[in-house]
Amino acid sequence: MSAAKEKPFNLVKDIALEHLPTVMKKIGVEDTEDNREDILALALNRLPTKYVTSGSGRLYAEMINNYLIQYETDVLSSLTRAAIQVKDKPRGYNSAGENS
Repeated sequence: MSAAKEKPFNLVKDIALEHLPTVMKKIGVEDTEDNREDILALALNRLPTKYVTSGSGRLYAEMINNYLIQYETDVLSSLTRAAIQVKDKPRGYNSAGENS
């Protein structure tokens, strides 16, 4: 019997989701579903995706740690910019992620 296939996931999105509540609170954005979705969409559109699959062992743990260090600052910066944009103009951006 073969092992179950592992599904890829966007590591950058996972990092963003982890930090989203803290950034929203720090910037003073009301914690609503619309605001969370808008900030996340704006931030992720500015960031490169990084898909990985879950794995086992030391190599996987080292890979995740390297990506976290590499992407965490960029993710926090992008989330902060997006949170400020949404706070200043909720639902006031177009599909390209620009102010309308």
